[in-house]
Amino acid sequence: MKIIEVDEELYQFIASKTQSIGESASDILRRLLNLSVSSLTSNALELPVSSADVAENVIRSNVETENVQKKQAALATMQSEVAKSVKKQPEQAIQKLTEKVQNLLSSTSFQEETKAVVRFLSILTALYRTNPESFSVAIESEQVQGRTRVYFARDEATLLAAGNHTKPKQIPDTPYWVITNNNSGRKMIMLEGVMREMHLPESLIDDVRGYFVIN
Repeated sequence: MKIIEVDEELYQFIASKTQSIGESASDILRRLLNLSVSSLTSNALELPVSSADVAENVIRSNVETENVQKKQAALATMQSEVAKSVKKQPEQAIQKLTEKVQNLLSSTSFQEETKAVVRFLSILTALYRTNPESFSVAIESEQVQGRTRVYFARDEATLLAAGNHTKPKQIPDTPYWVITNNNSGRKMIMLEGVMREMHLPESLIDDVRGYFVIN
């Protein structure tokens, strides 16, 4: 008998070819290489591994693979559930938001207001105060912030750094700031983005659009 060393990959390959308990490494290789017993009588090949070790390693490898697959599946499920919980609001919350904005639009103060920027800030305030968490998620989305322009921030300095003429203003009763140097049309686009991300109905967005003249 002669003993040779093999790397881990080859060892696992030979082990995976075991067909029965008690089959030695030599028997496995003879079968794979189509060699008869007589042809290896004088130069028998033996690996330092028992049939029990082979079986144990095969079982361990299968168990570890199964555990990894289970963990990956559980992680994917958890990530999916988190994404759904963040992305989609309960219908009750959406209805509450809708009613809040509708009440604002029908209020005397809003109806009599002539400045688009005041109306703009008022609607943002209503959205935040009704559902701060959903509002915070919405303004962080790429659809609202844009890829190269920052529209919302938690401080004035961030918006000033984005441009010299952004005219940032703090949204009343919120920790957020927003740029206001854009026309009514752009303000509506920003509102539309936030409202869509908060899953508000298109009919409400259309109602809001009526108060912003597209320049």
